[in-house]
Amino acid sequence: MVAAERARPGFAALRIRVRRPGVWAAAAVLALLMLAAAFAPLFTSYDPIATDTSATGLAPGSPGHPLGTDLLGRDLLSRLLYGARTSLLVGLVAAAITVVIGTLLGGIAAAGPRWPDELISRTADVLLSLPMLIVVLALAAVLGPSLGTVVIAVAVTSWMPVALTARAELISQRERLYVRAAYALGLSRAQVLRRHLLPGALPPVASIAAFEVGHAILTESTLSFLGLGIPPNRPSWGNLLTEAQAHLLTGEWYTVAFPAACVVVTILAVNVLASAVADQEGRAW
Repeated sequence: MVAAERARPGFAALRIRVRRPGVWAAAAVLALLMLAAAFAPLFTSYDPIATDTSATGLAPGSPGHPLGTDLLGRDLLSRLLYGARTSLLVGLVAAAITVVIGTLLGGIAAAGPRWPDELISRTADVLLSLPMLIVVLALAAVLGPSLGTVVIAVAVTSWMPVALTARAELISQRERLYVRAAYALGLSRAQVLRRHLLPGALPPVASIAAFEVGHAILTESTLSFLGLGIPPNRPSWGNLLTEAQAHLLTGEWYTVAFPAACVVVTILAVNVLASAVADQEGRAW
């Protein structure tokens, strides 16, 4: 039992051995984006929603406006920085809720009676067979455009892979020696799940969680672009793309390029980190 306890991965043992420079670069990019969003007032003095009719349609590199302005005279740098707050917040909160719900349901399916296992598994299978974009659009249309709507839409349509992965990992561990020993010592099913099974399921769940951050950001951008996400009076990367779509053929390429680049770079960085987490599966964490 002692040897088994020592070999069992736990929450305190969660770590990633990183040897690839790309992983460090991705982490640095995400850290810089978060810091820039958190300390946006230090990088720009402009109000992201304030208009200035004397500075409309300025190109990048204009005095006082390094990234230019839109047709309403709003500073694009300030809108990108404050928009990062919204988009990154949606990604992190939605991913956290998705992982918590998915892990909880996967734990119930693996450790509970047979009927909740069947109910959760079949529900997940049905939802996975539906076109998720249609489901997200329907939820957003019913609930109305808001930050909460985007978070709920992402969580409702994304918990299934987390739940099925957690369930499979927990089922694979139930017959291991340290789990049998824990039951033999008198631990309840809930105690075994919390102390032994869930820590062992962390690696694959963590890799899915990292991917969910990028998925949530992309979903927010898509819904906002379609007018069903973040309200127009609140800057977000998706809203910036929505406002800029009319400028694609007017020569104001930067109004589209900058927010699109932010979305693409963030998703790429998150996917690199998620791949690094996934590479650790099956190793000692």
